[in-house]
Amino acid sequence: MRRLALESVVIIASILAAFALDTWWDNAQERREERETLEALRTEFSEARQTVEQYRSIQQRILNSLAFVSDSLNRALERGSETVSLPDTALAWAYMPPTTSVSLGTLQGLVGSGRLGILRDRELRSALGSWGYELAELAEEEAESRAIAYGDLDRTLRARMNTFGLWATADSLLKGTLSPEARAAVRTVPVDTEVLGVIHLRQNLSLHTLDEFLPLLEALDSIVRLIHESL
Repeated sequence: MRRLALESVVIIASILAAFALDTWWDNAQERREERETLEALRTEFSEARQTVEQYRSIQQRILNSLAFVSDSLNRALERGSETVSLPDTALAWAYMPPTTSVSLGTLQGLVGSGRLGILRDRELRSALGSWGYELAELAEEEAESRAIAYGDLDRTLRARMNTFGLWATADSLLKGTLSPEARAAVRTVPVDTEVLGVIHLRQNLSLHTLDEFLPLLEALDSIVRLIHESL
């Protein structure tokens, strides 16, 4: 009986040890997976912040050009001039309708597979789970600006002047491939209250769009900070 009892104890101890080893191994695997996931998230969100900052710079350049065009039209209107000469580049920036886009494949994979819980930090999980609100707010503002650029602005100018090549100039400006000749080009813009009005509308929308970048960048900074703290 003593031998049987001893064998039973040994068997039970072996089973418990096996369970403990399996649990330890599973935990070690989860921690390794968590760290790899955090490293991937840190890379993606850091790159996303750089991308958003680039789009913010583009939006600031658009706003600066719209302010220049608006001021030029206002001064010409005050002088009683019927037309004003403006650089193609200034008009092309006014036409430009950028759409901020970031790639976050790791986060999408976590949410889609229901594996967000692998991250132990509750605050980080909450931040990642609610991510996208600020980007959606920015997207709405960009959509309104884009509608004005493609619609009212283009229609108003085309009815009064030759706008051929402005879209191509805008595309070249974004790609950094604009030739010196195109950069030096100017064209005559008619001065009237309708043209000025649509420029003012585009300018106001661009200003609101630029304002939406601040909360988006703050959200990105917060997530990157939480990721760093979790590593």
